[in-house]
Amino acid sequence: MNSGLFKESLESVAGHCVVTTDWTDVVRQIIAELRVERVAVSDAPELAAFGSIPSRSELFDFEVGITRAQAAIAETGTIVLDSSCERNRLVSVVPPVHIAIVAASRIYATLAEVLARLQSGGEVSPAITFITGPSRTADIELTLTIGVHGPQELYVIIDESS
Repeated sequence: MNSGLFKESLESVAGHCVVTTDWTDVVRQIIAELRVERVAVSDAPELAAFGSIPSRSELFDFEVGITRAQAAIAETGTIVLDSSCERNRLVSVVPPVHIAIVAASRIYATLAEVLARLQSGGEVSPAITFITGPSRTADIELTLTIGVHGPQELYVIIDESS
């Protein structure tokens, strides 16, 4: 149930969402469709086959960043990245396209549920990133611009196998 609401919420803010039992195949398809050559990955071991872990200065040369999301919020279509689990902040915000993989079992209905889950382990990570759709900002005249402070596109793959 949370997967469907998450997908609907994310797509309402111009994000892309795929629900699957084979996230690796979906990642390959997205990379092929985008026709990109330089893919950055966070330090999650299962992502190593899709790209490389760049230095901070190299990251600006990459077209796609791939991370794991440690949780998601169904009601808002928000993914949650916890820096204590993997080094993912720069990989998720510097390249123009961000692909995030989240386990269906880690999609919570509300922000309150996610915060309770993050606090249940004791000490809260010093850096938790909440991402809802592609980066967007507006000026004083309310002219909306996409991708100024982060990726222009966000793909979230919901892994129903875990």
